[in-house]
Amino acid sequence: MTQYEMTEKLSEKMNVTLEEAKAALEASEWNMLDAALLLEQEHGPSAKPEAAQRGERHKGLRNAGRAVRKLVACGSRNRFTVRRGDAVVVELPVTALALLLLFAFWVCVPLLVIGLFAGCRYSFSGQDLNRESVNGALDKVADAAERVKATVAEA
Repeated sequence: MTQYEMTEKLSEKMNVTLEEAKAALEASEWNMLDAALLLEQEHGPSAKPEAAQRGERHKGLRNAGRAVRKLVACGSRNRFTVRRGDAVVVELPVTALALLLLFAFWVCVPLLVIGLFAGCRYSFSGQDLNRESVNGALDKVADAAERVKATVAEA
């Protein structure tokens, strides 16, 4: 392999300019491995071989996939409940609620607000969301809606 071919190959594999590749090869007496190590030390992670960069991207995708799976599992373990009086009107996994809010936001939010004024109360249950702070906040919102409704009825 000629020196020019070595320079081109190193430049391509290490994601650096031809000049940088040539300087590294000259400094390492045209030893490709030593030149690659030298470039990685000089340029940090941006000068990693393409295969290593692809591996890091793949690892990032795997980590993102794991995070999504954990989030969906958490949403499936927990439930969102709509009650009116003592009767349960709707009960669905939190994942379904999140998807509905994501894809039908302008329909779901008005329905939730209308539900508050129609006497509905919302709560979360399950091992991750069954907390007094979360359900207490939802009860305060429902109480506020009842007060507004009573004020409007008096006027």
